Amino acid sequence: MARIALISDDDVLRQDLRKLVSERGHSMLEQPAVRLCQANCLRASLDAAFVDLSTSGDCGLALVVLARSRMPGIRIAVIDGGRGCDSLHRLARAVSLGADDFVKKPILGSDAADVFERLGL
Repeated sequence: MARIALISDDDVLRQDLRKLVSERGHSMLEQPAVRLCQANCLRASLDAAFVDLSTSGDCGLALVVLARSRMPGIRIAVIDGGRGCDSLHRLARAVSLGADDFVKKPILGSDAADVFERLGL
């Protein structure tokens, strides 16, 4: 069983991923804000994290760097709901900073399942 953090203020996204995580037999720690995750999630032993880059008022990119430095073995997937070049730039930047994978919102069941597989979960 893997311990997975989800950092997002998107209620629908959290609900959908909570279901997928549960179906796969993993546990999930949810945080609606990057600052709360920095205080709580990163003190736990985590196997993976899903970081919503569009979380209100926060920068998920900073969390990618922090998580990677504190937990070198963590698998990180970033999530972005934007469109166009700005979104692609954010996703590319996240991967260059240490994210292992990315997925665009809305996340369909097959998209999430593919990301879980690529992350080895």
